[in-house]
Amino acid sequence: MLQACKGEKEVNRMSDEDFKSFVRKELSDIRRDMAQMQQMTADLIRIVGNTNGMLEEVQQDVNVMKQDIDVMKRDIDVMKQDINVIKQDQKRMSDTQEEQGRVLEMLSYRSLAHDADIRDLRRVR
Repeated sequence: MLQACKGEKEVNRMSDEDFKSFVRKELSDIRRDMAQMQQMTADLIRIVGNTNGMLEEVQQDVNVMKQDIDVMKRDIDVMKQDINVIKQDQKRMSDTQEEQGRVLEMLSYRSLAHDADIRDLRRVR
């Protein structure tokens, strides 16, 4: 590392005090960098912990939503069955109403015929 900062010849020309000062400065820089890396590591660990907590919450929410969807699917199946029953009932009522309409039409015709017969009988008297 010393060679990266200063050439070997330059280090050889330094006095002992200069060399010690240089090494102390390098150590100080290394310690500062290590402290920054430790802080960044701690921050990352905290962030990962928070992310894991949020992921757990999301997974729980997804599980609840899956259960809700299952309930909704069952409800939809029941509603489909109910709709089919209602359609059958409506068809039956429509058929009955149509039949009753024919009966009323026939009864109306008979009533008119009877009224005409009654009028004819009254005239004859």
